[in-house]
Amino acid sequence: MNMKRSLTLIVAVGFAISSCTKRQDTTASDEISGAYAREYSFKVVNPETGNEVGMRTIRDTIFIRPVESGYEVANTKWRLNTYDKQGWQNMRHNEDRPFPSYVAVFNKTESTLNFQSVPSLYLNLPEGSLSKDKKGDNPYRKSR
Repeated sequence: MNMKRSLTLIVAVGFAISSCTKRQDTTASDEISGAYAREYSFKVVNPETGNEVGMRTIRDTIFIRPVESGYEVANTKWRLNTYDKQGWQNMRHNEDRPFPSYVAVFNKTESTLNFQSVPSLYLNLPEGSLSKDKKGDNPYRKSR
């Protein structure tokens, strides 16, 4: 009987502690996390002749997901050239490659994701967009 009371007391204390701990705001996490993408195209010119070779399209995507200490921020970039038959190519080894992933902290007041020496990412949660500058130029649109 004494063992039963001890077990009941331990379970009750466990429930009390777990109900009093601070839980992550899942609504904010859902609003922030997701894939933010932008796509842009430009003319490619042969540097020797000055002739236009074709068009290049870049698909740049930033992925944000909640982790215990903040948000993991990862980036991928893909390119498609109209003048070759290679299809979509990963840009991880290009000069304009994606940035390495990192864990950022969300600043609710400024609506930014911040990490040490990396420039802040600015979120516009009502519009579902993200940008690399305060003005919101060239925004990434949330796709999911």
